[in-house]
Amino acid sequence: MNHNKYLSAVVIVLIGMALSIFIYACGQTSRSNESTSTGNYTIQGKASLLASAALRAAGISTVTHIVAIGSNGEPFLADFDSSTGNFTVRVNKGVPYTLGFYNKSGGKITLLGYLKQAELNWHSLPLVNPTGEETDLGTVEVNSTSVEATSSVNVTSLISQMNLVNETAAKYYGDLDETMAVYTSLDVDDDGEFDFLTNKRYLFSTYFSMSGNFGSATGEIASMLNGHYNENYKPCPNGYSLSLSAVGDPVSGALATFYFPQAVNAHGGSPVTNVAVSAESNSGASFWSYFSKVNNNLIVSPEVVPAGTYTVGIGAKTYTFKNYMAPNLIKVNANNGIIFPIFNLVTNEAGYITTINYKWMILENGSSRQLTSAEDLAKLKTTVEDTTKYTPAMSATLVHPSPWISLLNSSGSSLTSDFSVMLDREGSTVDISSQNVKLADLHHIQASYNLTSRVVCKFDMF
Repeated sequence: MNHNKYLSAVVIVLIGMALSIFIYACGQTSRSNESTSTGNYTIQGKASLLASAALRAAGISTVTHIVAIGSNGEPFLADFDSSTGNFTVRVNKGVPYTLGFYNKSGGKITLLGYLKQAELNWHSLPLVNPTGEETDLGTVEVNSTSVEATSSVNVTSLISQMNLVNETAAKYYGDLDETMAVYTSLDVDDDGEFDFLTNKRYLFSTYFSMSGNFGSATGEIASMLNGHYNENYKPCPNGYSLSLSAVGDPVSGALATFYFPQAVNAHGGSPVTNVAVSAESNSGASFWSYFSKVNNNLIVSPEVVPAGTYTVGIGAKTYTFKNYMAPNLIKVNANNGIIFPIFNLVTNEAGYITTINYKWMILENGSSRQLTSAEDLAKLKTTVEDTTKYTPAMSATLVHPSPWISLLNSSGSSLTSDFSVMLDREGSTVDISSQNVKLADLHHIQASYNLTSRVVCKFDMF
């Protein structure tokens, strides 16, 4: 994928939890319903299906497959005994997982329900830093009418197992993980087979711009010098956009049409229900289709990215992403609950930037403060994705680096030899002396991260 497109794009949210949202169907781990990949963490339980009248009429009365899908795109097929409902799935801890319960029959895959914890508003299990090596979900009631699966394990136990300090931190995670539900779309090309079993991967993502005033903020870099941080910086979400990328699925046409679940409106434009853009091929077996604007601007209405089903048509193919829901905390004009970094730049006598110091902040009802307490750090670790912690098996081809900072000149070109300089959620400084970046050439900074539920947030500082 051409990462330069991300550099020039405004960050948005759509799939999963990060401030960008990604939808993945990744084919690198599970191989069949009888074979599962071995990870370092176990999720187990007993599934009990409450089938709707419509499904019973269609002859669907059983769960046939259970799949755990990580926010990094790794899918794991569970060992499942349909006669007893007992299931076990080994995953790799370090990222959240959504759990989908499916019926696969008659050439069709039906999502019967996905794991949800209503009291905490969890749409996934935040297995970022769990306390043990396994979670027993007890009896999981799969309600095919609400398409939700509810564990019998109590809230206090879950919070403890997920190492989330307290209920406040747990609910903060729940306020940002709605997009994990879309990961349960595992047959987006509707061929009756799980995408990850046919070596296909898809990334449907949303970007949110946190620039404020459509990128006209000034004076930020000057306030990062001489031992100071740009303390007065506050993110101001001003719009969003979407993209679709794929690997293992050659494009059959050059035009991609995005269909929204409801009309959207860009700044200064008219409402639209679909947008057509180019689909760019990369080595034949992969493609991306990216649009950053509608009517030449970012989408600003509705303020929350619309929930529902998104489809993308490319040539004769149609890709469908169901159950998309956006977090209310990440929306246009939001001023509460947004985590972001601020910076201090250290230079040498020759005027080259040697060190970037940074602090993690949170915006609360328009005011910002530094994240310092155990509760704060739990919020940071479970919601801001760290792509450096990915397992070796996971390809990062479609993954936007997170968290990262890019130093750009006035033309928007990177001043660093690498695409990005990675930050550490638990760190406070990064050495870039080997990059030979001169302060006089620096025009603006782009900082970005993914929510662990796959929403990309981008912060522009001029």
